[in-house]
Amino acid sequence: MTLPSFVPKYYDGDHKKMLEILIGCKKTGCIFLVGGRNVDGAFKVLEDFDIPEELRDMFISIPADKFRVDISSTDLRKSFGM
Repeated sequence: MTLPSFVPKYYDGDHKKMLEILIGCKKTGCIFLVGGRNVDGAFKVLEDFDIPEELRDMFISIPADKFRVDISSTDLRKSFGM
């Protein structure tokens, strides 16, 4: 799942519902490691997205120099014959 599609698509478009559920996850110690990806031709990282203040410490950015590989998941699957 990618960050742009994560918020608030999977919560019926309800921002308040999204916050309630994610704050509940946060209370259990849940975190998300976030790698960058190409979005409409531009490489975006965690810091490019507006994360609600009360959730920011749940998201940990993976530096682009440690994570970035410019290949689409579709191309990657094809290379493995999937």
